[in-house]
Amino acid sequence: MNLFRRRFTPALLCLALSAGALPLANAAGNQIRMYVIVAPGGSADAMARMVGEKLGPLLDTIIIVENKPGAGGNLATQTVARAAPDGTSLLVTANNHTINPSLFADAGYKIEDLVAISDLMWGPSVIVVPAVSPYTSLEQLISDAKKRPDAITFGSAGIGTPSHIAGAMLNQAAGIKLVHAPYRGSGPSLADLAGNQIPVVFSSLVAAMPMIKAGKIRPLAVTSSKRWPGSENIPTVSESGLPDYAHMTFIGLFAPGGTTDEQAATLSGAVMKALADDAVKAKVASLGGEVGHMNDKEFKKYIESDFSKSSQIVKSTGMKAD
Repeated sequence: MNLFRRRFTPALLCLALSAGALPLANAAGNQIRMYVIVAPGGSADAMARMVGEKLGPLLDTIIIVENKPGAGGNLATQTVARAAPDGTSLLVTANNHTINPSLFADAGYKIEDLVAISDLMWGPSVIVVPAVSPYTSLEQLISDAKKRPDAITFGSAGIGTPSHIAGAMLNQAAGIKLVHAPYRGSGPSLADLAGNQIPVVFSSLVAAMPMIKAGKIRPLAVTSSKRWPGSENIPTVSESGLPDYAHMTFIGLFAPGGTTDEQAATLSGAVMKALADDAVKAKVASLGGEVGHMNDKEFKKYIESDFSKSSQIVKSTGMKAD
């Protein structure tokens, strides 16, 4: 899952250490391995490295970032879900976490197999059309889709991705039947859109923004509940006649099931301090996102709610992983 894709130089984050001060990392190695569900280069990877760089000194340990892509995020998630709850293994993942248990016949983990620590970053999707499209507003697209069920196709970054979920949610909220066309990432879908090969695409805002600025594609609405910083000229779906609609992509930090409340609170508090760093805020803004703001208890409630919503969307639409 390549959300807000941007190239970063991969490097292991080996940071200042002093043994014994942290109940999270065991004395044998005094290090934490942070598994990331994507290859180096995506925003989940960028967040892991930025946050890890700050967490090391705060937790008085070594943070090692390990990219473990595969199976839509399931490989990294399974690794952490099966790890000992001794504070040495953490997971950086995204909406995959709440979608995959319903999307896959066997994702290899259950939602309760991991403990929510903190949200790291948030960002919306954007609904875009070709520059030559007759649609100049989301209302026009919805009106046409109601007249022509199953006649309009929308592209996404792939089956079960946040952009796919956002499109399925629009179908349900508006009572329309846009037909899904999964791509392998946002890039190919946006290229076809710019070439007028597909009429509508749901994409991460950051992935679409270069083509939007170049005038190659036209934004109709963002999926956030509010107009997004840096893109205030793009209306929200909720402003476009669907006041209850909102969908966001998150990147979050998780620990193995069995992690104690004390450990979770310690980690969460350190993450909040890391995210408060001005340099981190600026980098996240450059990715088109906003930094996280939930502690472990708040994020746990959000994950439970999002899992319920995602499961309903997956089951009601018959989504299945390839």
